[in-house]
Amino acid sequence: MITATLLSAAALGGGVPAAEARPEGVNKPELLPSYQTNVIDLQRFLTSGEVANLNKQLDALEKATGVKLRVLCQQYPATPGLAIKDYWNLDDMSIVMVADKGAKGTSNMLNFNVGEGVKLNLPNQFWTRLQNTFGTTFFVRDNGEDIAILRAIDTIDYCLRDDLAFCTDVPMRFKDPSKAMYGDQDPASKLFGNQPGKDLFEGISKGAEKVFGA
Repeated sequence: MITATLLSAAALGGGVPAAEARPEGVNKPELLPSYQTNVIDLQRFLTSGEVANLNKQLDALEKATGVKLRVLCQQYPATPGLAIKDYWNLDDMSIVMVADKGAKGTSNMLNFNVGEGVKLNLPNQFWTRLQNTFGTTFFVRDNGEDIAILRAIDTIDYCLRDDLAFCTDVPMRFKDPSKAMYGDQDPASKLFGNQPGKDLFEGISKGAEKVFGA
């Protein structure tokens, strides 16, 4: 059975502070596609190629783990809302990621509605940190909506598949791929040393002296 919180962001709109009056729930089945898909992108955050690849990735994840991960890109109140429950046949082993930038585009973009059965593998702390890593206005501004969505999905995919991971935070390979590969050192320093200009151009200077004189 699906919990009430699993549908809250889709039905009520994401990024609404608890202190504010919550908007009314929405149930608009007419906004659902006429075909089955794991990704409903009403905001065109993703390219058609990205949607196709995501569909395959989420199918494979469900077969491997039994977890149903779905993506809804919306801007409240233009959302199917509660209608996604029957459309996706959501249950306790379901996750709905709602991407909604809010009316002013300043809300945290990502909201994760997680079935109780999934919380055994990925606790609440993980979802909060995932949201605050990829859903902030700063990350979306610098990287784009599609990268925010795809990096979040890749993180969930990895953490659900790896039995030893038990993620409570976003792994470094997704949070900061460059740092995960090179550590705190700048990649250029790895290749050329701490003074790349000195090593690169010293030979050129000596060659010039031979041609033009010291």
